[in-house]
Amino acid sequence: MQDIHDIRPPVQVGFDPLLLKIMLMVLGGILALTLLFFLIKKYLKKRQHPKDLRYLPAPLAPYDAALKALDLLFQSRIRDSRVFYFDLTAVLKKYVGSSFNMNALEMTSQEFIRSMNRSDIDKDIKKNMARFFKLSDAFKYAGIIPEENRAKEDLLFIKEMIQQIEKDQRALKDQISRKAKEEEAK
Repeated sequence: MQDIHDIRPPVQVGFDPLLLKIMLMVLGGILALTLLFFLIKKYLKKRQHPKDLRYLPAPLAPYDAALKALDLLFQSRIRDSRVFYFDLTAVLKKYVGSSFNMNALEMTSQEFIRSMNRSDIDKDIKKNMARFFKLSDAFKYAGIIPEENRAKEDLLFIKEMIQQIEKDQRALKDQISRKAKEEEAK
């Protein structure tokens, strides 16, 4: 009877259900931790933003914003005259657009000049502005390179033009307020 051996127990073939349960529990735990992480991150982000708008900085007036942008252009080195003239005309369009309630940044130079002709800006300023836009379009689109000091001269010219427009607008507002006070006094 020595040649009779005991029967071995059956060998499990396939996937262990216990191992599947452990893997699903680990995967569920990772998913729960990830969800918790994103919820905490969203809560902290929401908490950082102030609900009270008085803590937000006040936007600059169009005149102040234009002068600040012109000063930045003046301080920067002019590497590409084409980009410089795009920026310079954008500053002028943004100032005029916000001062006279028009969407000037989206307008072409011709559209901008036409809309300026309908505004109450001084005729000399309108002519100078139209001349400047025709000149700057040549630098921006035709590939013409301006003379060496031309960019700085145009920058100062635009600054003077913006200052003159602002001076005229303030004088007009003062005149309107004086008339209103005189009518109230009557």
